[in-house]
Amino acid sequence: MDAFLAEKQLCNSCRIFSTATQEENQEEWLKARTHGIGGSDIGTVCGVNPYSSPRMLYLQKTGQFDNDIMPSSYSSDASKERMLFGHLLEPVVASEFERRSGKKVVNVKATFQHKDYPWALANVDRFIVDENNVIIGVLECKTAGEYLNSDWDTGDIPISYIYQLNWYLWITGLKYGCFACLVGGNKFHMIEVYRNEDLVAEMIQKADTFWNYNVKQLIPPDFIGNEADKDLVNAENSEVVKNSEIVLSEEEYDEAAVRICQIKKQLKELEAELLECSNKLKDKIGCNEICYTPRTIIKWPGRSMTTVDSKRLKLEAPQIFGAYSRVTKYRALSVKLIGGDDE
Repeated sequence: MDAFLAEKQLCNSCRIFSTATQEENQEEWLKARTHGIGGSDIGTVCGVNPYSSPRMLYLQKTGQFDNDIMPSSYSSDASKERMLFGHLLEPVVASEFERRSGKKVVNVKATFQHKDYPWALANVDRFIVDENNVIIGVLECKTAGEYLNSDWDTGDIPISYIYQLNWYLWITGLKYGCFACLVGGNKFHMIEVYRNEDLVAEMIQKADTFWNYNVKQLIPPDFIGNEADKDLVNAENSEVVKNSEIVLSEEEYDEAAVRICQIKKQLKELEAELLECSNKLKDKIGCNEICYTPRTIIKWPGRSMTTVDSKRLKLEAPQIFGAYSRVTKYRALSVKLIGGDDE
């Protein structure tokens, strides 16, 4: 479908921002994505993407992200590979969706912009159309590894995808969407989604703050409690000046430090309770591998693993030990209450 015909149908909600395509002009296509918040960004903005964070996205949007300091899992090459194969398989997934669903889809090569929120952008994989070629919904084409098949089979798909599709539905003014996912190269799943107005309201509020307060005013968003931010803050502060000191007098940092002490104490108590319950069950299970209670299934299988005796290797073959050893730098955070014993 021609982009401007699509714009005419969707004009009550959005307009065309750019007609640059990934195939024809990837540089211009990527540049257009930096002018606002897209569907692949909104889950990160709302803190539901485990592989990124608002702080990380802020650094990327403002040109401050240093890819070289991050672990290899965050490398641009790895991201490009995932995007490449996802893009190559998109037509295959869309075609199979048409065959299985009986619905028709069209490819509109354009980036759309919400008419009232210019920072809200949408790159839709495919539009679903009726027999008169009128747009009625949005199709998102996905690929996933075999290990995620059980999730897709039960409809337990990544929450960031739900945010992404609802973002597109809001921008385009549509109510209906669908996911089509090729899992492991040989399993196909289709899941219908209808626009969630409560979720849309949450996304608008958080995206507005992120773009107009954080990005536009160059105010970094707070760190959140996910692994992506853990990797980011560790990477940014990997070097340490020995014996250097600093005083944090602000109450928020004192509260955070005290809370760490409280949580660690709670964790110790919970770990002791967990160990007590585990020991009780193991004693009754004995040599059996599987056990049932009225509400649970318990498995205690036998396993084996091979490890290297590093002490012996260092003593008996120091050259081999040295050749295959590596030093990993890291920093361990320790917090202790003043006048107390809690760490």
